[in-house]
Amino acid sequence: FVYGDGMLTSEDEREIVNLLFRYAEAVDNGRFDEVSALFASAKVFMGGPDLPSMPGSQVGPTMEKVVMLYDGVPNTKHVVTNVIVEADDREQASTRSYFTVSQCVPGQFPLQVVASGRYHDRFARTAEGWRFAERIIHFDHRGDTSFHLRSGRGAVS
Repeated sequence: FVYGDGMLTSEDEREIVNLLFRYAEAVDNGRFDEVSALFASAKVFMGGPDLPSMPGSQVGPTMEKVVMLYDGVPNTKHVVTNVIVEADDREQASTRSYFTVSQCVPGQFPLQVVASGRYHDRFARTAEGWRFAERIIHFDHRGDTSFHLRSGRGAVS
């Protein structure tokens, strides 16, 4: 990102980074309707760049079908780090970040990492602020998802 030349301000950067964190918070709290709202106008490649995208509005319903919940939450923690923000122009930006998803189901599944990888996101400025335009999830490592995903090996994170 570039400050001072009119491309992105520090407020733009914070708004974009907060979108990454809002996603993690919404998923970890089982609020899949909020996930759909975050990606409402985005293409989302949940299984990586080589699989078809889905409309962002369908991400929440898909998660509802495949993510296992315990008292309404998946007992996960999505940690997003190493965020790099780059301005394409005044109206578009992109980020690259790492994610690590841990999970613990007391009495059933000990705390462990169930997935890690990278989010490659594009954003567009709208009249309401910055919004996701595209998300590509790159899985680098997968752990035991038998208590996280109904199929045990899905691509949701």
